[in-house]
Amino acid sequence: MRFSQLSSAPIPAFAALPIAISLLGCASKTENVFQGENDVDASVGLSNPQHGQDGGGSYLTLSNGDSSTPALSTGLTGPTTQTSSDGGGIACPSGLQCNVACPSGQTTTVTGTVYDPAGKNPIYNVAVYVPAAALQPLPQGVPTGSDACSCTALFQSAALASTTSGVDGTFTLTNVPVGANVPLVIQVGKWRRQFSIQVNSCTANALADKSIALPSTVVGPGDNLPDIAVSTGASDSLECLFRRIGLPASEYVAGAGTGGHIHIFSGGKPAAMRAADAGFGFGGGGGFGVGGQGGSNPGAPEAPAMAGAPPSDMNLWSTQAQLMPYDIVLLSCEGGETYDANPPALEAYLNAGGRAFASHYHYSWFAGPLASMQNYSAPSDWGPNLATWTTDDSIAEGPVAGAIVTTLNGSTTPFPKGVALDQWLKLVGALGQNMQPAADLSIYTPRSNAVVSAMQPASQPWITWDNPQTTTQTMYFSFDTPVNPPAPEDGGAPQYCGRAVFSDLHVGGNPMTRDTAPPPGGCDATDLSPQEKALEFMLFDLSSCVVPDTIAPPTVVVPPPR
Repeated sequence: MRFSQLSSAPIPAFAALPIAISLLGCASKTENVFQGENDVDASVGLSNPQHGQDGGGSYLTLSNGDSSTPALSTGLTGPTTQTSSDGGGIACPSGLQCNVACPSGQTTTVTGTVYDPAGKNPIYNVAVYVPAAALQPLPQGVPTGSDACSCTALFQSAALASTTSGVDGTFTLTNVPVGANVPLVIQVGKWRRQFSIQVNSCTANALADKSIALPSTVVGPGDNLPDIAVSTGASDSLECLFRRIGLPASEYVAGAGTGGHIHIFSGGKPAAMRAADAGFGFGGGGGFGVGGQGGSNPGAPEAPAMAGAPPSDMNLWSTQAQLMPYDIVLLSCEGGETYDANPPALEAYLNAGGRAFASHYHYSWFAGPLASMQNYSAPSDWGPNLATWTTDDSIAEGPVAGAIVTTLNGSTTPFPKGVALDQWLKLVGALGQNMQPAADLSIYTPRSNAVVSAMQPASQPWITWDNPQTTTQTMYFSFDTPVNPPAPEDGGAPQYCGRAVFSDLHVGGNPMTRDTAPPPGGCDATDLSPQEKALEFMLFDLSSCVVPDTIAPPTVVVPPPR
């Protein structure tokens, strides 16, 4: 078998290795525990290093890649510790040859490109590693107990060689163990897939293009997908994104059902209750786009809803406990302010380490119901602390030009992941489409409900629209949770656990995307639109461990053998 060929044969189980590893935790606001050579373009300026503490109590120092600042030491095992058990490092797993001596100037490398589950778009900042022990099952839902607010539970097998993918998805592993069945793992958050590859010594082992992709379903023993809850609504088809990034229809299940990882709930005020409201019209008849009834009325459900999909307000967010089984929660626009939202439950979920993506009228989670007079309110530390919110119901079908934000909020300092997003969107052909300027993202159905400025330091804009009728509107922004946490006693960086993204547009608004209801059968089997490509980038960023917006994913400095 050539080294570029992949095998799905099970990897022999490795014996448990007696090593202690200090992993990067979400609380220290780092992206992945395996950070490699492929950072954002070297021209990106980075902030000063941050200092925090991971879930296991070990202190971490994040480097900006500049030799003037300390580098990141995580205790991860790497090429320098691929020694025999009596050499002070990790015992080389059975069947592999580690630290193979090569002639001067040569080394054993593995190169490749990580793609999305559809095998179409390269994916940035994915951990690529050769595990030192058999992969362990990942925790279900938001980690709790000793694993709370830490990435330790996601990376328990250490690594004999590790790196991360660059903006173009490419990676290079060096000093890789040699063998006919070398385990190779790609992972971002709970998206994890294991391959078996042949590695020849002292040469560049190039994996065939499109052969390394994130999982679309669970096949092998090391594969894993996050559990994602989607609350559907009358005016968007956010749930269909997963079909277009490569997941099969079999991954869709109603509510908390098993057998799949995309859990569909029905958002919006039920039709029977809406019919009882005098003068209340009906919206959302199986199509998407404008839909709904506007901010003065509660949102409407997708019609028809997926068979068996339970009401979101009673089954997804009536308590924090209902949210906790899901790694990510997606809130698709209902065409009106969220019906019967429960912001305190969402805040508690996010503060515990959950992730949320909300579109358009789901601004009411963060701002409160500004027009529909419903009986709930936003947490006191959200609201104007996140953005300046309005009930603007103006209709703009677009396309309009979305500008990618490459500086930190209220600063001229580069925003590293914004720079990466800009580079990535260019790479995948998402910029300059539909007669928009070459540097801008084509956006259909933009709305004008949020403006993030320097007055809201907790939030980071990613994409804006210079609306000629109002002011610069924020199309995408994110914030880490808890918002405005107290500074640690050691004076280091605040500790965050979760992250939320707000999108003031309809993801399915592109007229070339013809989704109908219900999912998954109604999802259009087409390529991602430009604005969906931006969401794909942010989805995988949202899936990963929290990293400060002020730094690029840091590199790893492997400690010497014990």
